[in-house]
Amino acid sequence: MGRSGWPLFTTCLPASRGKAARSDMQTKELTEIAILNSKPKVDILREPPSENLRKLKKRKVLVEQKKRLSAWILFLALFGVVLMVVHTELLRFASCQWFVYLYLMKCTISISTIILLILIITFHIKEIQLFMTDNSLVHWRIAVNARKSAWIFLEILVCAIHPFPYEQQCEGKLSMVSLSQVDIFLSILMFLRVYLLPRTVLLHSRMLVDASYRSIGALNKIKFQYQFVIKILMNTCPGRVLLILTISLWIVSSWILSVCERDYQRAGNLASAMWLIPITFLTIGYGDMVPDTVCGKMVCLFTGVMGVACTALIVAVAAQKLEFTKAEKHVHNFMMDIRYMKQIKCAAANVLGEAWLLHKHTKRGDMAKIQLYQRELLGAIHIFRRRRIKHKNLKDQVNSMVDICKMQMIMTDLDYNFSSSHQVLEKRIDQLDKKLDEISRLILTAIESPQLSH
Repeated sequence: MGRSGWPLFTTCLPASRGKAARSDMQTKELTEIAILNSKPKVDILREPPSENLRKLKKRKVLVEQKKRLSAWILFLALFGVVLMVVHTELLRFASCQWFVYLYLMKCTISISTIILLILIITFHIKEIQLFMTDNSLVHWRIAVNARKSAWIFLEILVCAIHPFPYEQQCEGKLSMVSLSQVDIFLSILMFLRVYLLPRTVLLHSRMLVDASYRSIGALNKIKFQYQFVIKILMNTCPGRVLLILTISLWIVSSWILSVCERDYQRAGNLASAMWLIPITFLTIGYGDMVPDTVCGKMVCLFTGVMGVACTALIVAVAAQKLEFTKAEKHVHNFMMDIRYMKQIKCAAANVLGEAWLLHKHTKRGDMAKIQLYQRELLGAIHIFRRRRIKHKNLKDQVNSMVDICKMQMIMTDLDYNFSSSHQVLEKRIDQLDKKLDEISRLILTAIESPQLSH
């Protein structure tokens, strides 16, 4: 490393103790330092510990700001969805004299959407600043690539969808206000804002705040993203997650279906839709009620696909809950091993007994008894082999990956103990060697001292 923390790419020289080699190395180093100082520096720099401490504090502030912004973004997104649902339901019974209030409600949805977009842009700015702080970047263009820009634009586009307020004509005060197909389509697309929920859960989760959690995850190259949070929730509380997911899907799909089919009598009301959606979700399909519009058919198709997926998740969770724990598996395998060993001993005893009876009647020459006990002997041998195969299969099941990992840990500990014992033995041998040298030196001294006296 050269001065100012810059790496020096010097030419490898052979080791020499002369002054010429050292002076040549110093000349090359000074030349390269001058070249590096004359070039413009890149954006990644090495800072002193005080600068790192300042960045750590700044990172903590940015993370807290992201958490608050994500909470407000989710609140405004759900607030706009709730206003849209109330506005759509009021249109079922509202007349033209309510048009002003309905128009003001649409304006409120638009205002909340504008504030939501501003907060989303602010959130991504804080995210870019956090990335720059983590990687010691100076310019924001390094932190933003084409893919990141495309995702930000797509998020803004999705959150900007809502039924826009526009001027609508009413024929009389008692006439009903109709809902156009464009408003229905935009209202349904507002439910895409639900994608903000996993982000808020991730930013407010314990694992993002816990330093030890993040350190261990970073050492194991685990990215803390939405998929990881969903996996944790499915492992910790799978029943609660599936119940909330299923009920939420039923309610949202029923409301969307009732909006799509509001001009038809069969599935136009919410009660009929809440009967049709669970039947479609559970893939039963009585056929007493079917959607008439393309929108309703697409909702039922989506509900059926989600029903199959949730059923698969329920089966996986049930299989995981019914699986033995490690202690239960060891107890069960131990008891089954004892049982199979008893059966093998009984089968072996039966084989010996049948063989003895066959030998006994062979000496007597009774052909009927010989044939009978030959069949009995073959049956006993077959039972003995079958029980041995069962015992062997049980042994194969016991050798699972957990037991292999445990055996590997035991072998590692044994290897460490052997290496420690070997080192202790080498030290003792060295001490004995030194003592033997000292004893031989004393013997030589004792032999030479009388000769010097003479």
